[in-house]
Parts: sequence; C-alpha cells; structure tokens
Amino acid sequence: MFVKKDKKLETEFFGDQRGEMYINKFKGREFNVIFTKAGAYRAGDYHSTEQYTVILKGEIRITLRQDNKDIIKKYGSNELIVISLKTPHLYKFLVDTVMIEWLAGPYKTQYYKPYRKIIKKQLNLCQKKL
Repeated sequence: MFVKKDKKLETEFFGDQRGEMYINKFKGREFNVIFTKAGAYRAGDYHSTEQYTVILKGEIRITLRQDNKDIIKKYGSNELIVISLKTPHLYKFLVDTVMIEWLAGPYKTQYYKPYRKIIKKQLNLCQKKL
C-alpha cells in the first residue's frame, strides 16, 4: 500500500485483480476514485448515510436491496447515482469503468452478507486462476 501525505491531501492506494482504488481525504472529507475492470463486482455493503457516485467513464449495473427486493438499474458515463442510507448495494461493472464516490457523512460501512458472498466468490475464483 502506498500512502502519500501532505498538508492538504492524504491518499491511500488499494489494488487487486478488480482494479484500483484511491482513498482520498481532503479538508475533512473523504472521497474515492476507483477504476474497475469489466466483469468485476464491488461494494456489497451499506452505509449510515447517503452515498453519491459519479460515473466518469464506463457503464455499471447496480443492484439495490429495497423493500426486501433486488432492484437493478444501469448507469453510464456522466451519471450521478444517489444511494439512500442503509440501502445494501452491489456494483457490477459492464465495461472498464472510472468513478468517484463519497458519503454525505462519516465513512461507516457494514457488509450485506448476500451481496458480499458474490464478491468473495469472484475473488476466490480469481485467486485460483493465479
């Protein structure tokens, strides 16, 4: 992991077979810049506040758990996604995608087990191929 610190911007880097994530803190706010390869999954979690995502380049399918049902929506370049607080969500990347995401409040995450199983399965399959 690479951490570059200066007085204005703090960035942490995380990478795996799905792509790259840059976790940034600037003037008390946190935002992530994420590159994800086509076919990969991310998230499988929910937050105590709203989450905002802007797709800079690419296309995704998001599954949202609402009223005990999975709701599926598609988004593409230059679209804003607003996820309500405590809404489990799962991203599937249809093409290589770059996005920025942030939360309306403090960064607190809880996993939603049914969606996290999908991510863990994919990560385990990728590990076996290596």
